[in-house]
Amino acid sequence: MKKLRIHIMNNRHQAQVYQATEEQVKEAVARNADIADKFEITMGSSEYDYDRWTEDDLKSYYEHMKEADVLMGYTFPTENIRGYAPELKWIHFNSSGVEQITPFTWVPEGLQLTNSRGVHQPKSGESFATYLGMLNSAIPRLFTAQRNGRWERTFTSVIKGRKLVVIGVGCQGGEVARQGRRLGMRVTGIDPQRTSHPECDEVLTPDRLDEALKDVDILAIAAPLTKATYRIIGERELKLMPKSASLLNVARGQLLDADALDRALRAGEIAGAILDVFDHEPLEDESPLWTAPNLIMTPHVSSDDPLNYMPRCLDILMRNVRSYLEGKPLENLVDTGREY
Repeated sequence: MKKLRIHIMNNRHQAQVYQATEEQVKEAVARNADIADKFEITMGSSEYDYDRWTEDDLKSYYEHMKEADVLMGYTFPTENIRGYAPELKWIHFNSSGVEQITPFTWVPEGLQLTNSRGVHQPKSGESFATYLGMLNSAIPRLFTAQRNGRWERTFTSVIKGRKLVVIGVGCQGGEVARQGRRLGMRVTGIDPQRTSHPECDEVLTPDRLDEALKDVDILAIAAPLTKATYRIIGERELKLMPKSASLLNVARGQLLDADALDRALRAGEIAGAILDVFDHEPLEDESPLWTAPNLIMTPHVSSDDPLNYMPRCLDILMRNVRSYLEGKPLENLVDTGREY
C-alpha cells in the first residue's frame, strides 16, 4: 500500500511559535507510532507569503507537491493547484483563521481544507481571564494615568454580575464566555449559527446585536473574519454602548473600526479597551492608537503558546491522518461557503 505523503511548509519569517521543528514532528509521529509506517513526512520552508517566495522556494515546493497527498502550511500558490499537486487530498492550515487564502475560488472539487481551530484554548483562556479582570478593574484607565504622571484613583466593583457580550462563540469566543462565566458574569453570545451555548445565558442572532449592546459592561470580539463580520463594530455600535462599558478584541483587527474606537476613547464615549489584534501587524508607527487614552495593546500574543501551539497543530494533523486512513470524516473541516 502506498504511503500517505505529507509535506509541511514552514514560513521562515513567521515567529518560531508558528514553525514546526523537526523535533516536534518526530515527537508527533512517536505519539502515533502504531500508524507511523503508513505515512511519510517531508519539510520545507519559504518566505512569509507565497508572493515573496524565492525561485528556490518555489522549485523545492513544486517538487514535493508532485506526489503530496497532504499539505500543512499557512499560505501557498493557489493557481492551478490541481495541476501541480495532482494527488492532493487535503490542506491543513497551521492557523485557526483562513482569511489569508480567501476567496476560496481556487479550491478544486474534492479538495478538503482543515484548520487548527482549538489549539489556542489553554493559553487563550488564561489571557482572556486576565483581560476581563483588567477591564473590570479599569486597568487601561489607570495605565493611562500612570503614563501621564497622574495620581488618579479609580475605584471599581467586583466583576460578578456584570454583562459580557461575546461576538462569535466558536472555540475562541466560547473560551471568552467560559472565563466570563467562571468569574460570575452574565454572558450573552452573538452568533449566526448557534442558538445556545453551554457557557452563555443566551445566544442571539447578529441582527439583535444592537439590543445586546445597550446594557453591556464588556464587549468581546471573537468571531472569524469573513465578508459578513468585517467592521462588525464601528462608530454606530460604539455609540450604543454605555459610557461605562469596555471593549476587548482578540479575533482579527478588521472586525473593528479602529479609527472609530480611537475617537470614542478620546471622547470618553467608552471606558476602556484592550486590543490584541490590528488591521495591520505590526501596527503602523503613525497609528493614533499608540497615544489613545484608556487603551492597552498587546501585539497579537494572547493565544499562542511557544511550547504547545505547534505540537497541538501537529496532533490535529495526525488525528486527521488516522481518520483518513480509517475512512472517517476529517476534524476541523473548513466550510468554504462560510469562510471558516
